[in-house]
Amino acid sequence: MGSETTAARSKMWLKGAILCGVLPLLAGGIALFVFLQSAANSSDMEAWSRIGAFILIGGVTLFSLGLVTLGVHLLKGRRDGVSMRDLAQNAILTFILLMSNFPAALACVFIAGDSFSRVQLLLVNKSEAPVEDLHITWPGGEHTIDELEPQGGAEVFFHVSSDGTVDFTARQADGSCEGNLVGYVTPNMGVQTEVVFLGGCEFKATER
Repeated sequence: MGSETTAARSKMWLKGAILCGVLPLLAGGIALFVFLQSAANSSDMEAWSRIGAFILIGGVTLFSLGLVTLGVHLLKGRRDGVSMRDLAQNAILTFILLMSNFPAALACVFIAGDSFSRVQLLLVNKSEAPVEDLHITWPGGEHTIDELEPQGGAEVFFHVSSDGTVDFTARQADGSCEGNLVGYVTPNMGVQTEVVFLGGCEFKATER
């Protein structure tokens, strides 16, 4: 009974170390998912930055606590006669779990930063005539859509290299169209704009 009790206590320390590795991964993943679904804008960035910093600090704290907890598990397991093979296997797998938080955190930061800094155009053709040769330009790049069918839609994502505007040229019902889709863009500051083509080269661009 006594050996079973000590073995159970040793496993509790191991479970604690595993929990220290799992919690930051869950928190970071959930926060990233909510961020990507929220269409965050510049006014939200400060709040999201605080949330991200809190998760990072908490993750480092839990990593340190996980190492200590794992060390206690090894000491108690060794003293209680747990086989070295089992101890080594548990230690290696748990250490890998703890260490995985660092590349996961870097990936979350990169994905969130990329999402926040990109420009997103939601293109919708609500007219009865197709929008053809839709050529979109921005500072540092361009993109062409051969045809946007009536009642059809498309999405365009990009990053800008400098300050400027997003403009377009196109053809619709044998007429030449051109206009400004976004009045101002700048690097590291994303914009989400819905562009609705109404027919006769008329369109409406609304920042979301």
